[in-house]
Amino acid sequence: MAFIKGLSYPLGVKNGQLTLSQDFQLVEQHIVSVLETKPFERVLRADYGLKDQIFDTLNPQEIDSYIILSIQEQVPEVTDLEISGDWERKADQGTYNVTLQYRVNGVPQPPLNLSLNF
Repeated sequence: MAFIKGLSYPLGVKNGQLTLSQDFQLVEQHIVSVLETKPFERVLRADYGLKDQIFDTLNPQEIDSYIILSIQEQVPEVTDLEISGDWERKADQGTYNVTLQYRVNGVPQPPLNLSLNF
């Protein structure tokens, strides 16, 4: 039984129809969407996504705070959000690896591991 249903992220087509996700999978995709979207990429929601200024600092605690704030503002189903992240340096590119632990409507979810590039 699905409580919430919506378009999958990334958007896909299967058998000529847009693919849908539901419940926990949809919330996880919504989190990834927030973290992969830059401001003004969505015309009608210019403030959606992770702000570019997040990487103005190299302090992991500040970056984690920005991520928490963005997710809390844009994914209301997420509760008890905890984040741990740190820098990984490869050549000239900086990658910030982050692990998110959270609940959806009180139900614990498996950790979500992501890499953010700047």
